[in-house]
Amino acid sequence: EASAAVDAVEGADDAPEAAEAPVTAAEPDAPDEAAEPAPKIPGEEHPLASYVLRVNGADRPVTDAWIGESLLYVLRERLGLAGAKDGCSQGECGACNVQVDGRLVASCLVPAVTAAGSEVRTVEGLAVEGQPSDVQRALAKCGAVQCGFCVPGMAMTVHDLLEGNPAPTELEARQALCGNLCRCSGYRGVLDAVQEVVAEREAHAAAAEPESDGDEARIPHQAGPGGGGVHQSAFESPRTQDQVYGQDGGQA
Repeated sequence: EASAAVDAVEGADDAPEAAEAPVTAAEPDAPDEAAEPAPKIPGEEHPLASYVLRVNGADRPVTDAWIGESLLYVLRERLGLAGAKDGCSQGECGACNVQVDGRLVASCLVPAVTAAGSEVRTVEGLAVEGQPSDVQRALAKCGAVQCGFCVPGMAMTVHDLLEGNPAPTELEARQALCGNLCRCSGYRGVLDAVQEVVAEREAHAAAAEPESDGDEARIPHQAGPGGGGVHQSAFESPRTQDQVYGQDGGQA
């Protein structure tokens, strides 16, 4: 019994040392693997770029933008020009149409960084001195504005069409608008708006022509007697010639 009690006491003395053994086993100078930076995975880097877009005649700086951002995203989210709409993100609906260097493009398909140094025109840039352009007024007058989602892209398409073709036929207008999708009603109002703009511009051009003063314009070889630098004596009766000529034109 005495030996059993001694063994129990020795076992109790060894217990704290056994409990402390895991703590003292770790070396304080061991490197911490969790603190090491995680290895970079290829393809996860997003390079940033800063550039300047010239939009509607003004330089607009874009800073620290992901190089893959579309022109549509930059116009809407970074520059606050929300006229162009994101309808499909695939260049199929025409709602995001803008002009880049005078060419109509789907801005959802154009990387914004590639437009740096180019002239970008959005639907906001159609207005003149804060007033809607004739294209925008005609679209509203002819009932082409329904929900308003697709009409900014249609306004850009009509503007681009009339820049290259001042008097398009209805077929030509339909062909130009075939890339603009309207989910509300149709295209009759848009086609009527095209003809409205054509008629208005022709009326303004006719009114701007100088009024005629009643005298018909003449060109030099059609000048009347005494006009055009021809002396009046050229039209008087011929004087008697002192020299007599023969029938063959020679001197008699």
